[in-house]
Amino acid sequence: MPWPCPTRKRELRAEYADTPVSLALYLGSYLVQAPEDMPWTPAGVLHRRFLGWTRQVERSKPAV
Repeated sequence: MPWPCPTRKRELRAEYADTPVSLALYLGSYLVQAPEDMPWTPAGVLHRRFLGWTRQVERSKPAV
């Protein structure tokens, strides 16, 4: 499963809820290293994986 997994995404959103720029900087540091580890991966895919998801609104699950 790609990093960060859905659970880690929720944890990161909660941890950085008040500081979204800090979350982007934290994930950006991983994005900088990613091409060295995955040189075959297109830049757009790496961006979506490491930073793109942070702008998406997480859908809440309906109450049961």
